[in-house]
Amino acid sequence: MEYWKLVWVFVLAFLFGGYQSEGCWEIEKAALLQLKPFFPLINDEGISWGKGNCCRWNGVECSTSTGRVTRLFLEYSSVEVYNKDIYQGWYLNISLFLPFEELKSLNLAGNNIVGFIHNQELDNLKNLKELYLNDNKIESLQSKRELRLTKLEVLDLSYNNFNSSKFSSLAVLPHLKSLNIESNNLTEWSYIQGLNVLSNLKILIISYDGMNDFIPSQDNKRELKLMSLEAELNLWGNVFNSYMLSSLGSLSNLKSLSLYDGYAMEEGSIGLPTLKNLEKLHLEYGNKNALPTLFEILEPSLLLRTWSLMVVILMLISTYMVFVN
Repeated sequence: MEYWKLVWVFVLAFLFGGYQSEGCWEIEKAALLQLKPFFPLINDEGISWGKGNCCRWNGVECSTSTGRVTRLFLEYSSVEVYNKDIYQGWYLNISLFLPFEELKSLNLAGNNIVGFIHNQELDNLKNLKELYLNDNKIESLQSKRELRLTKLEVLDLSYNNFNSSKFSSLAVLPHLKSLNIESNNLTEWSYIQGLNVLSNLKILIISYDGMNDFIPSQDNKRELKLMSLEAELNLWGNVFNSYMLSSLGSLSNLKSLSLYDGYAMEEGSIGLPTLKNLEKLHLEYGNKNALPTLFEILEPSLLLRTWSLMVVILMLISTYMVFVN
């Protein structure tokens, strides 16, 4: 009797679970093949998509229990131009990923994506926990409404074209723990206030390549109030005013801080004495006169496990050379 019950369990699981071939789902195998024209990685020499178990294809990971695709690695780092039109920028149709119902991690880095077609479909990737969109040409994720990837924990938007007004859509990502917005067009600090709603954020990276390209106005009273920040805060390459920097003192659980501080150090303390749990500190200075204040902002009680101090003295040196004939 028990034997027949077990047989029926397997029959029902087969009927309601869907037809699988060689360990991967046929519907997901077909969906993967639909992606091939758009992603250079899939078409690189040595990458074989199309034969056998799709869970064993390069860049694909599946659940060992259900056979469903859970992770897709479609990032492209080669400098070789694969497709001229794609190289110049293109719009990705998000609906291509809807068949992957158990998708938890999606890496689309380095594919020159400008934006999305049917970008509201992003919300239907309900199980997505990690989304990597770095090294593209994206200006916004949602144009008319907020992003609702409620399970998302890691979001990498670095090296794109976001400006300061495009981060309000992140407000409804309740489980977001890591956010990287490094090297975007963030020339105003109004977005800082919007980030404060991310109450579970542990890692925030806002480092900027264009060091000293601009200085925020002194009346810009923005504070960073992410009390949950614990693992890392990277502000390298940004020139904040003292009002913004002083708010860092409230991040009492912070363990790692990277900061470029060419100007604010002359205006006042940045609040480091209250960072009792800090273990790693990277300070870089753009003004030689700011260096002595280092000893004023650090308490002897700050026990740093890793100390990194880079002094950058920006000076114009005229060199006279004498040529002897």
